[in-house]
Amino acid sequence: MELTYYLFLLSFLGFPILALVIANNTKVDRLVKYKKLIIALFVIHNLLFWVGISLKGDYIDYFIFSIEYFVFCLIAFLLKGQTNLWTRLFRIVSLIGVSLLFVVGLVGILLFIIISMDYETDKIFRFTSKDKTYETRRYAFGFATTTDTRYTFETYRTFGILPIEYKIDKTDFFDTKTNLRISEPQLKIEILSKNNKEQIHFISTNGNEFIKPLK
Repeated sequence: MELTYYLFLLSFLGFPILALVIANNTKVDRLVKYKKLIIALFVIHNLLFWVGISLKGDYIDYFIFSIEYFVFCLIAFLLKGQTNLWTRLFRIVSLIGVSLLFVVGLVGILLFIIISMDYETDKIFRFTSKDKTYETRRYAFGFATTTDTRYTFETYRTFGILPIEYKIDKTDFFDTKTNLRISEPQLKIEILSKNNKEQIHFISTNGNEFIKPLK
């Protein structure tokens, strides 16, 4: 089983229980005191991730989202006994959400194995174009009962030793609906410019190609 599968289980099933135990047995006054700052940092990370700016690789951001959920659970449990109306409302809504996700986690514990396929890179393509470095990650989603395997390619602009990357493209292929030999390790990916507009090219060893303009 892959790391993301265990991270799903830890987040949705383990962290709510751990947060409840800590909240009932430990005073974490500093966490409550600085909850606005902590929440602000997580919001900033989420917004950057949403616009395509992330930390290099998959797992660091996954771990941050997991820790974020743990802190969210912990704050919700630590707010017990608060008299402020909005705080109490936040706690009630939060606990309902945590409870629902916990139930979903119990029901879907076997489905996580399938879901996690979309979050595990099975091939990485690194290339350079006009002195810019790029990395494309391939994710394969398919199992015995499906007629098609879906291959998702996410391409990022990388910046040398800097630990950040910027997503510039996401392209999906189904292996029975493309002329590309999409699963081959020799698949060539490149970024080219045409009429001052950048395009991403996928070229397989059978000579077929797929061209897509970048936004």
